[in-house]
Amino acid sequence: METLETRKESLKKAWEAFVADNTIDSTVRPVIAESWVRCKDLRINPNVFRIQRMAPDTIEKELFEQQQLIDTSLSIMKNLFDFVQGTGFLISLANSSGMILDIVGEDKIVKKAGVHIGDSWTEESVGTNSIGLSLLTRAPIQVFAAEHYLRSSHEWTCSSAPIFDENGNILGALTMTGECDKVHLHTLGMVVAGVNAIKDNLQMQKSFKQIAISNAYKTALMESIDEGIMALNTDGTVSHINSTAKRILNVERPDEEIVGTPFREVMGSSHPLSDRFEKCFKISNGDTFFVDEGSFTVTHRLIYSRNNDIIGMVLVLREMKMMRKLVNRMVGARARYTFNDIIGNNTRFKEAIRLAKAAGNSISNVLLLGESGTGKEIFAQSIHNAGPRKSGPFLGINCAALPRGLIESELFGYAEGAFTGAKKGGNPGKFELADGGTLFLDEIGEMPLELQAILLRVLQENSIVRIGGKEIIPIDVRIIAATNKDLLKEVRMGNFRRDLYYRLNVLTINIPPLQERKDDIDILAMHFLNILNQRLNKDVKIISKEVFDIFSSYHWPGNIRELQNILERAINITSVSTISPASLPEFMLSSGGHQKNMVISSQVPLKEYEKQLITSLLEEHKGNRAKVAKTLGISRTTLYRKIDEYNIEPAIPVN
Repeated sequence: METLETRKESLKKAWEAFVADNTIDSTVRPVIAESWVRCKDLRINPNVFRIQRMAPDTIEKELFEQQQLIDTSLSIMKNLFDFVQGTGFLISLANSSGMILDIVGEDKIVKKAGVHIGDSWTEESVGTNSIGLSLLTRAPIQVFAAEHYLRSSHEWTCSSAPIFDENGNILGALTMTGECDKVHLHTLGMVVAGVNAIKDNLQMQKSFKQIAISNAYKTALMESIDEGIMALNTDGTVSHINSTAKRILNVERPDEEIVGTPFREVMGSSHPLSDRFEKCFKISNGDTFFVDEGSFTVTHRLIYSRNNDIIGMVLVLREMKMMRKLVNRMVGARARYTFNDIIGNNTRFKEAIRLAKAAGNSISNVLLLGESGTGKEIFAQSIHNAGPRKSGPFLGINCAALPRGLIESELFGYAEGAFTGAKKGGNPGKFELADGGTLFLDEIGEMPLELQAILLRVLQENSIVRIGGKEIIPIDVRIIAATNKDLLKEVRMGNFRRDLYYRLNVLTINIPPLQERKDDIDILAMHFLNILNQRLNKDVKIISKEVFDIFSSYHWPGNIRELQNILERAINITSVSTISPASLPEFMLSSGGHQKNMVISSQVPLKEYEKQLITSLLEEHKGNRAKVAKTLGISRTTLYRKIDEYNIEPAIPVN
């Protein structure tokens, strides 16, 4: 049996023979022999100790980039050293290029071995060695005594194994170096075990990092959601909670004190949600219920394992005010008009605007009085947009437009199961949807007496109960009511509740009818003309003096709304750029004592209408064709062509 000394002597003779005349003894392992050949081809002098030290900036950069590998390997290297301490062994870590990254060992052994951080132990640098060979062959290897190409390394034995990542890429090599007299096959096995431990630790760290990244994404996602999110384990402990849920539930404890804590302990056993969450594990997904006097709803979703076992539950908490804001955004519950949209210089009308602006700076209820078509809703929207609630919703409801049985559910909503066909989860009413904003009750004088009593209670208590429901839902709504009736007279007649009247009649604004502000007709007409031209893609620029005269003598039962409709009709039927009496409906031409010698019907053919219009204007301007063309908004050439086309003979010859 070959002894250690015999083996050393045999390798020494084989090495000397190769160095002398390239003879390779059969006892030399092929992997070593091939390395010797490569070293000789590289003209490495086997009798001279040589080492390549990397540049300082390169060393610093590599140590920084390989910090995770160094930190992970260091604990393993120290554990290995604990086994061999005092036996003359040292343990080193190299990167994938063979540069030494770290060393663990006794100082005298490290100094004797001549190993330093930053040294390159590739085959090209120091000839045959275990670090270079393990990186080259991608396999563990032990290099003993004279197997090293450099004579200076013959007193050492080195055992190295490459470190791989999960994709098979080499990260570096772990090496155990000691005097050759202390060589043992188990040394290489220890190195391989250390490498496996390093690989496992790196993989574990990567998994932890991926989990941390995943948790960071999950947390960011949870925090970006408007709803409160809370996850519970089957034992009732909290596994996750976002800041919105903490705010809704009024929980001020830090997350680390909440996660892992029983839900009942977090919330307190008296909290209404504490009694409900355990039942959620026994009912189907999607069950929704009101909590805390209706301030928020809770919907749950069970979490199942691959074996279809319940392993947890997610609670979704939605604040009612946030849900209302979402609904209002979707349905467009926004006030469009401001005081800039209210046109008029009439003294009484300007006083109404002044009072409305004062109401805009208040939060008190407002009562708008005025005939139909006077612009009560524009006033209501302008008051809303001028006040502190302008960022909140603005919703309106016409109390006269809905049947008695429907108006109650529209105002107050209904609970699930309140009646046949009621939606699952119920439906919020206008009061809920207007929370934080303004509710415009148009035609309040038409509200049934029984609903007036409910409305009064809502205004007194600032809360509602849905039809068929039990939950008290707090609301914060400003009321702007409007009517064309004399409400005080309705009170005396018993048609309107006196207490509700005084609740609404805090700030009263009387909007005068158009009949009483005819001095505003001109600017209103031109204002509507501009708006209608844009909407209808028309270019009607002029309203004739005769039309304004007719407007002044007309009594305007439909008020501003009627004026706008009359102008829209005129713009649609005229083919020229001027609105003349011929563009007005017949009933206006005969109203208020205004009677022309010739009444032009809106039902005549277009060419006949145009002929009559030109004839009428020629008579009006005493045959002055330049004035007629200007009134019609056309060139004189076009007017001449039309006169010839229609064979018009002016009654008054042109001078």
